[in-house]
Amino acid sequence: MGKTVSRNKMRLIITLVFITSLSAISITPSIIFSEINQPIANLVLETYGGGVRPDYGLYIAMYLREIGIDVEVKVQEWSWPWDPWSLNDWDLGIVGISGGGASPDMRELYTEDGTLNIFRLGPDLPYGNQSEQMQDLGVTITDLEVRQQLYYDWQQLMMDKIVPMLPLYSPNSYSVTWANTLGYDARWGIVNCLPYMSYDGYHEGQVSLNEFNLADANWRELNPLFTDDTSSSFIWSLMAEPILQFSPDLAPVKNGLIDNWEKIDDFHFKFYMRDEVYWNPSFNVTGRTSGSSPLNSSDINQLMVGLKGNYSNGTNQQVTAKDAVFTFLCWGNQAVSEETIGHEWISDCYVDPFDPLAFHIHIDGIPETAEPDYYVDFWSRMTSSILPEFFLNSTLLEITYTESGIECKGLYSQIINTDQWLAFSTSAFGCGKYMLDYYIQNSITVLKQSPYWFGVGAFDGQAGLVPFVETINVRVIPDTSAELMEFKAGKLDWTRITAFPAERKNMETDPRFTVYQKLSNSLTFMAFNLRRPFIGGVDNFIFMETEGKEDYTRAVGIRKAICYAINRDEMNQILHDGEYLVAHSVLYPYTSYYYYNDIIKYDYNPELAEEWLRDSYGLPEYSFNILNAEASDKDITIQFNCSGDLGIDPVVLFYEQNDEGFNSSSMIKESESIYSLNIGSEFTNGTKIEYYVEYTNIYNESKRTPTRSFIIDFIPNIDTNSFITIDSYSIIIMSAVITVVSISLKKFRKRSKK
Repeated sequence: MGKTVSRNKMRLIITLVFITSLSAISITPSIIFSEINQPIANLVLETYGGGVRPDYGLYIAMYLREIGIDVEVKVQEWSWPWDPWSLNDWDLGIVGISGGGASPDMRELYTEDGTLNIFRLGPDLPYGNQSEQMQDLGVTITDLEVRQQLYYDWQQLMMDKIVPMLPLYSPNSYSVTWANTLGYDARWGIVNCLPYMSYDGYHEGQVSLNEFNLADANWRELNPLFTDDTSSSFIWSLMAEPILQFSPDLAPVKNGLIDNWEKIDDFHFKFYMRDEVYWNPSFNVTGRTSGSSPLNSSDINQLMVGLKGNYSNGTNQQVTAKDAVFTFLCWGNQAVSEETIGHEWISDCYVDPFDPLAFHIHIDGIPETAEPDYYVDFWSRMTSSILPEFFLNSTLLEITYTESGIECKGLYSQIINTDQWLAFSTSAFGCGKYMLDYYIQNSITVLKQSPYWFGVGAFDGQAGLVPFVETINVRVIPDTSAELMEFKAGKLDWTRITAFPAERKNMETDPRFTVYQKLSNSLTFMAFNLRRPFIGGVDNFIFMETEGKEDYTRAVGIRKAICYAINRDEMNQILHDGEYLVAHSVLYPYTSYYYYNDIIKYDYNPELAEEWLRDSYGLPEYSFNILNAEASDKDITIQFNCSGDLGIDPVVLFYEQNDEGFNSSSMIKESESIYSLNIGSEFTNGTKIEYYVEYTNIYNESKRTPTRSFIIDFIPNIDTNSFITIDSYSIIIMSAVITVVSISLKKFRKRSKK
């Protein structure tokens, strides 16, 4: 008869076996209390479908319900150009970032002008200006220990005084190939491994040794200046080459397009491009299918002509320093780039006047200051894929400028709307290992090996290499479970397996497969929309009055409460077998030297969650007692016990009987912390009483408690051979026993109704 309690409450059942028959006895009413059914806030959590992100959302909603916050989970389909983060109709969001970590500089994410600033951070928020100043300073410090400490202090500020997110997980990344696939190194990634890979016979389900099959979601935009999804980035990386090659140890190497450099001074470097590198043909693949004629660079009708009137056939357009300079200027120019914030450090960039394969970069970490400042992370910013200047630049004399003031000839505000720029978004070409052949939305993207690639391996600089297969097929399978099934059927040659620990463990002992592991440069977190009410809004600017918490705003207190209420360890055990790394900071754990592990941590703590919620929302610490319910001939009294004097009377009780409409009456103040109201005794068996209290909090705001309810339950006479059940919400006395069991009902009710 009692309600099943939540997993955090102990259910105590005492069963008493009778050895003699006793006569039936008279029973007084029992009260069965319900869960809270009226939340103090309603929030919207948005995430994308696929993988476990929707599961994260559902668990978070469950945890927050326990502190009186109702969460609606919305699973969105990510379809270009619509992006739900650009709208202001969400409160919480499950977000994953990846691909970074080479530097602690994450201003794209954590500053007002950052292109990835989904939190809506800004210097107007308390501590926001301090945060941005610390981030700007961090990129100029060359003393590694001093720089490390500054980033430690900044991370503590972000997670203690601002709290834009709750970090969730940064997993080890696992991938798997069939055992016949040799030469793959997960640290270097698929693209860099292709010239070193080979097949040793066929695997189950494999039909060709000249294809490499894998799966991903739909790509959306191939021009890297506008790309913001990993699926698009991967397709582009198969066709492109980075200007500067980086090793898995996060060090620059001379095995790519740049094969040497020299330091002129601390703020001036000269870079040398590899000779005899050419752009792949500028094929127009629009409308191509599997039945189209083969790509033919001799057929000029298959080639797109650039803004300067030139095309590439694979041998007539050399990759030079002009292309590298053009690429850097594009990234820094608002006319064509959405991520200029990462390129203001380039104070000047130009082709060497005497060598078309050399270019110069001048560095200034803080352009606003008169003297140049060092920018210690510039190496990691030079890994952008090179763009074809002959195709994307114009001959117009119009001048625009980068964010740092460098003059750009040919780039103008409407250039992105030209036919060439629009075509490059879907028919992109680079100077990399593969060329785009055709794509079918929601089905497949097919790439063909380029005979024009310069053939130098990223691992060791070995020359004369060729990618090991002629064709790469990237099938569109956005659901990771379906992708795994296709791999096990032999229809894919490589797949990610991080989300499937049980399958991965089986494959590790299966000789048919080879499993690879690496520390993932990814981070999944729950983002707060700082401009939304309750978790942000005006409460971002109202500081708390609770002793010891005067340095925190009310909105930060709410966000802290939410963070403490979420059991990330339990989610990790249930969803990931406990194998994911629980993250605690705004940086990637992958950025190990700068990642601050001794930061404030929001480990699951429901007591702290309730404390921060009370102090931030203006809720007193309170409980309810229902008095005289054990006597059917006495009036029932609802008692409201709060921590200290609320300061302003009256405290009003609202109650209703069987959904017949709420009555309200001021409660009687019995003491500095106890208010009560007699609601009478004219109740029949099964009567449901719902009630809540309205009061004025310490911020002089009208507030109310969540609605609670109880049911009057008169239990009829019963026979012997019965039992007693005691749990946190009901007391049912069914019979008497020979053995005397003493239970203090008054003490028990007081405990169970808090």
